[in-house]
Amino acid sequence: MGVMQLMSNKFTVAAVAIGLVLVHGCATSPAAKIDFDPAIEFSSYHVFTWFSENPMKVGETANPPSVSLQNDLMAAIQSSLEASSYKLADSPELADFLVSFTVGSRESTIANSNSDADSQTPPKVSGRGGWGTAYHGGANESYTQGILVINIFDAAEHRLVWHGASTTKITEQDRDNMPQVINAIVDTILSEFPPHSDR
Repeated sequence: MGVMQLMSNKFTVAAVAIGLVLVHGCATSPAAKIDFDPAIEFSSYHVFTWFSENPMKVGETANPPSVSLQNDLMAAIQSSLEASSYKLADSPELADFLVSFTVGSRESTIANSNSDADSQTPPKVSGRGGWGTAYHGGANESYTQGILVINIFDAAEHRLVWHGASTTKITEQDRDNMPQVINAIVDTILSEFPPHSDR
């Protein structure tokens, strides 16, 4: 099972997954990278529930996520899975698989060609929702890279069997449309679940 076997501990999952995403770098549009256990018959999965009452873990982050992010992501993940004909279990013991997710962020800076490098103008700050605060203006422009990892566990064994990850540049326009951004990222990741070989 390779990588998947090494990631069986739920606490290890978050740290390793975030590390993998950071290595792969950023993308201005969502792009998913996945890993899974090829021995699993994903076609047998039909019903899901959350790994815990609070399924969001926070990995390495430049700024704390907004208080609403967990609920927004839970709603987006549930909607995406239900659109693929999976059902949320009426009770946890009826689930075939469990879902958790990890979020993180980091700040990157690019030169602002429209600004004087010697300008003393302080940067403006915006803090609307989602992955934390953005800084812009002045000689340089900083932006947030939002990181999302979705983990799926076999319910019977509580063992990680699939994960998908995406790193996305969060722009000022995105911050005004966070529900759409979150839905797009989640849909991109879960479009790879189940693995294409198991469809």
